[in-house]
Amino acid sequence: MRSILLILVACGGVAAQQKVELKRPGRQEAGKGPLAGLPGAPGAHAARLKALKDGEWINLGPPAPDPKWGHGRGRSWGCKMPYASDLQGAFLHGQGVHGYIKSDGYFMDDIFFYDLNGHRWICIYPGTDTKSFIEKVQKGDLKMNPDGQLADKEGRPVPLSSIPGHSYQIHTYDPDHHRYVFGIGNPGIGDEQHVRDQPWIKEGKKLLVAQGKTDRVLGSPYFFNAMTGQFERHPMEGSRTPKLYTFAVLFYLPTRKALFHYEGGTTLLCDAATQKWGDAGPQGPTPPGSADLGACYDSKRDRLYLGRGNYAPAPRPNEGNVYIYDVKANAWSNPPNRENAGSFPATNYGLTHYDAANDRVVVVSCWDGKGGVAAYDPSTGAWEQAGAPPAELVSSRACIHGFYSPEVNVHFVYMAGDSDDRGTMWAYRYKNPKR
Repeated sequence: MRSILLILVACGGVAAQQKVELKRPGRQEAGKGPLAGLPGAPGAHAARLKALKDGEWINLGPPAPDPKWGHGRGRSWGCKMPYASDLQGAFLHGQGVHGYIKSDGYFMDDIFFYDLNGHRWICIYPGTDTKSFIEKVQKGDLKMNPDGQLADKEGRPVPLSSIPGHSYQIHTYDPDHHRYVFGIGNPGIGDEQHVRDQPWIKEGKKLLVAQGKTDRVLGSPYFFNAMTGQFERHPMEGSRTPKLYTFAVLFYLPTRKALFHYEGGTTLLCDAATQKWGDAGPQGPTPPGSADLGACYDSKRDRLYLGRGNYAPAPRPNEGNVYIYDVKANAWSNPPNRENAGSFPATNYGLTHYDAANDRVVVVSCWDGKGGVAAYDPSTGAWEQAGAPPAELVSSRACIHGFYSPEVNVHFVYMAGDSDDRGTMWAYRYKNPKR
């Protein structure tokens, strides 16, 4: 599948005396499961990150593999890696090649976590074992729980094809509850159009359906609880709930303690504690295209930036390239473009990050041998040209994924071929804050 390298990065203001170094933020209690003990001690690469100059890129090389499950794979239309500040790392999820089954027989519905301090991969879920799926259902190792959710023999949710395609912008991290949130829209058994006629899942699902459980979780999100090391899923409640799987934009809003969900002109909020959904009913113009777009949360101004979206119609008169959702005001706006305005690309073309050090949205583009870096000022709407990425990135056609860490003021960019596990992690700093 075609891949395009086009990186988006965003930057924001902090105190002048900010120290740029790896930190180890505290956690509320000791964790369990694959992410227990995070954040760990910084590795040898920490000194290289600290020494990054303005506009500098460094190649950190391939992250160390998970001891059992190997490396995280590249996946197209999956640029967003939700960052967890309490863990110092980010999640990699979503398909690459549609319906891809790895050489070991595991379906690529896997979930990996990049440990920033350890420069290593940690496997959260290795994917569905297609070779033993039917046998596990027959033995009761996989079954339907009372909510109609596929579960293990202890009744704990199993995320079969939890994202039934590319991840776009449809996953996020809730630091208040230490939960990775993903997979809105799927039924309890899971569904994947590109493998649903294969014998392993077709016959396995027949056995599961025969158990006669009503699907009460249809459309609701999955959670991976980083403290317990377990997956969670609950029936969806509220006056207005999300549609089934779509090109949605999903972010956690720390000031509202809520999930933000935008798709097709509709803005929904979900209380993270009660998990009840409702229509936010905001005022103002919303992005016109699909939600396959660049997006990021601005923690300084408590607002979200979204692009026009892929497949958007021709621009209206005076329509700007940036749409803004103000969380406190519960309102959308669309400022007109300034001279030489750039844009936020769709999810296969770049990363969109808010960087708490320089208060800019930086677009780094690399496509067909052409590349450049541009910075957007959220305060004025002005754009500036800001250099270019390394030639090696400009010429690459690998899938691109990434996140920004405010603790180190560095943008991490993982590049790997579509469904390929031979990837490399790069680090980039737009600017050091003035001291």
